[in-house]
Amino acid sequence: MLIYRGAGIMTLLMPIVTVLLLMWLWPDPSVKKGDVSLMQFLLGVGIGAAINTVMGLILNRKNHDGGVRHHFFYIPMQWPSLAIVLVCSIIGFIKH
Repeated sequence: MLIYRGAGIMTLLMPIVTVLLLMWLWPDPSVKKGDVSLMQFLLGVGIGAAINTVMGLILNRKNHDGGVRHHFFYIPMQWPSLAIVLVCSIIGFIKH
């Protein structure tokens, strides 16, 4: 079973990379070195997923010969990414 096609794997990888970059470039002084706070995690995942949403909208703008080329679990990659952005935003507002 193929869970992604094309750039669909970026749906998972981009948020992880963004969190790691935030941890490296702007570490949270309220937690010990190597840890990440909830808000920093939500911000990183939300930014990464927002990038994927825009990237998915651009990549899936045209229908290709075999249907949608960039998908994650048979859904165009922008929609799971948009759901991740919404979940991170809701949790961030509730916990803030």
